[in-house]
Amino acid sequence: MGQSRGGHIIVTGGASGIGAAAVEQLAGRCARVTVFDLQDPVAGSRPENVDYMAIDVSEEPAVAEAIARARTRGGVVTGLVTCHGIRGAFLPAVDLDVEHTRRVLDVHVLGTLVVSRAVVQQLAGTPASIVTVSSTTAYGGWEKQADYGVAKAAVRQLTENLAIEWAPGGVRVNSVAPGHTLTPMVQEMLDGGYDAGSVFARTPLGRFATPQEVADCIVFLLLDATFVTGQCLAVDGGWTAVGK
Repeated sequence: MGQSRGGHIIVTGGASGIGAAAVEQLAGRCARVTVFDLQDPVAGSRPENVDYMAIDVSEEPAVAEAIARARTRGGVVTGLVTCHGIRGAFLPAVDLDVEHTRRVLDVHVLGTLVVSRAVVQQLAGTPASIVTVSSTTAYGGWEKQADYGVAKAAVRQLTENLAIEWAPGGVRVNSVAPGHTLTPMVQEMLDGGYDAGSVFARTPLGRFATPQEVADCIVFLLLDATFVTGQCLAVDGGWTAVGK
C-alpha cells in the first residue's frame, strides 16, 4: 500500500467504533480528515489534521452547510467513508415501531445518499472515492432484522447504483459489510444478553472482528484499490461463506 499524504476525507460516524479506527488510519495517510458525528469523539489526543463537526447526516441542509465549511478548512473533499448508524430494534416485524423503523432507514439509507451526493456535487471533476458501510445482515434473510437488515441491504445496492452512475466522473464507490465486530454497539448487545458463543460457533475464524481490522479494509478500498468499484467486501471471518 502507498503511504500517500494528500486528500481530504470525510468520515461519518467517526467518533467511535469502526469509524474512529478508520479516522486514526486515514489521519496518517491524508492531509485532512473531517468527522461528522452526533457523538463526542472517543477520549484521547486528536491529530492536528482531524476536525469534528456535530452533524445529522440524514438532514440535507445541515450536510450541505457542513461540507461547505469542511471544504473551506481543508479543501475539496476527495473521499468519504459512511460509518454512521443506529441500532435496529431486534424485534419481530409485527412488533416494530414504525417511527423508529423510519428513523433506522433514514439514518442508514438516506443518510448515506445525502452525504454521498453532497460530496460528489462539490468535486468539479476531481476524482474521488467513497466507501459505504453495509453489514452481513444485507446477505439473505435474517430473523428480527426487518429494520436494520433491510436498511443495510439497501446501502449495499445503493453502493452499486452510485458506482455505475458516478464512474464516468472518476468517482469509485465501494462498500464493506462487517460481520460481528466488537464496537460499542455490539458491546451494548452483549451486555443485554446477546449470545456470543453462537456467533463464534458459526464464524470460521471463531471470534469477533476488531474495528481496526474492518478499518484496514475500508482504507484499502478508499485509497489503494484504484480499479475496484461497485463491490461489497464482507469482513466477517468467513460468516457469509458458510451455507445454511
